[in-house]
Amino acid sequence: MSVEILAATVVLTIAAYIDWKEHRVPNWLTFGGLGFALVYHAAMTGYPGLGYALLGASVGLATLIVMYALGGMGAGDVKLMAAVGAWVGATATIQAFVWIAVIGGMMGAYSMYRSGQWQQRLATVGVASKNLASLKTLNNGSEQAPAKILLPYGVPIAFGFYAYFLIGGMVA
Repeated sequence: MSVEILAATVVLTIAAYIDWKEHRVPNWLTFGGLGFALVYHAAMTGYPGLGYALLGASVGLATLIVMYALGGMGAGDVKLMAAVGAWVGATATIQAFVWIAVIGGMMGAYSMYRSGQWQQRLATVGVASKNLASLKTLNNGSEQAPAKILLPYGVPIAFGFYAYFLIGGMVA
């Protein structure tokens, strides 16, 4: 296992644990992980390494920033994607995002089912989809949104990257 994958796995595991327990991903972890990734890649290969890490961080940030801006997730999840993206690069981050979306969708569907408000939640998903298309927040005053179900999205982020690391052949 490479240093990059090991470091990303450590950051992801700590983030998933804290997010599961406290419903937050702390700044010391995200900014620390990002900073160490930038320094590591710059030290290993100079400016090309720094560029690799910055591009990976940018892609990680871009994957979730719209959902954050629409009120669909917390900033810690976005910063976690940026930190891990800096460690593993843009390509791995994009490919892991597919796994993250699938795992996050399954967790979200299960949470909706468990809430006992499946139909009301599905209606909210419909409103959110329309708002996403027009880049409005979920509850802009014209719709009555039910109370949010908190989904510790650090967990699907971690498991999505783990799946990609294993299936994408990044772990031998």
